[in-house]
Amino acid sequence: MPADPGLNLEFVDEALALVRDAEAKDIRLRILGSIAYRLQCPNNLHLFEDTKRVLTDVDFGAEKKQNKAIREFLTARGYVADEGIYMASEGARHAYLHEDTGLNVDVFADELYFCHRVPFKNRLDLDSPTICTTDLLLEKMQIVEINLKDFKDTIVLMLEHPLSHQEPGPKSIDTSYIIDVMRKDWGFYHTFTTNLKQVPDFFTEFATIGKQEHDVIRGRIEDLITAIETAPKTLGWKMRAKVGTRRRWYQEVSEKSQQY
Repeated sequence: MPADPGLNLEFVDEALALVRDAEAKDIRLRILGSIAYRLQCPNNLHLFEDTKRVLTDVDFGAEKKQNKAIREFLTARGYVADEGIYMASEGARHAYLHEDTGLNVDVFADELYFCHRVPFKNRLDLDSPTICTTDLLLEKMQIVEINLKDFKDTIVLMLEHPLSHQEPGPKSIDTSYIIDVMRKDWGFYHTFTTNLKQVPDFFTEFATIGKQEHDVIRGRIEDLITAIETAPKTLGWKMRAKVGTRRRWYQEVSEKSQQY
């Protein structure tokens, strides 16, 4: 894989080593966030070069039932746990610091829950060493106060990977799964579709992406939104839609907690 100057490669190596060595102990850790996007987009890795993001942490998805094993695994490798975060979250989030390397590691157990819930239970085996491409898209599009880096990551992901109903494959974005999430949860639907519709507005951030690539991404976005909109919705969805944005439809989180 070509080197990405926007990342601290020793941290990428450590993330991959943690996934590999945890797997040897039957522990499921899957990378999410900026590293995962780059690992999942090898054909367009060069598009990340202009972000110049300095990597200071690695984030993983995991299952809560493995919390004890995860804690033992990471502390044995020199990571010091933040017990306050672990206790306050009731085990839903672990935070560690390696005092020698300065690497921060966050583990989200059972779900990533900032503005909306992105479940990990029974989904970690869909791909490795990262969470699957479908959950990567949900990870970014669930952010209400979304920023430029999230739109950039999404552009590259949507260029790299087709929708499953267009081109089935292990790396395609699972249209059916996303539809099922959105048809039950109006809040997530509203945030997801609002953000996804804005993605083409940021094509100009990539000087090397031309009209043909724009058309591919735009087509995938329009296709996914159409599939979501035409899918039958649950009664709970319809009732919540009547309230709309008059009532907050997402969990409020600090900007710091969304830096993953």
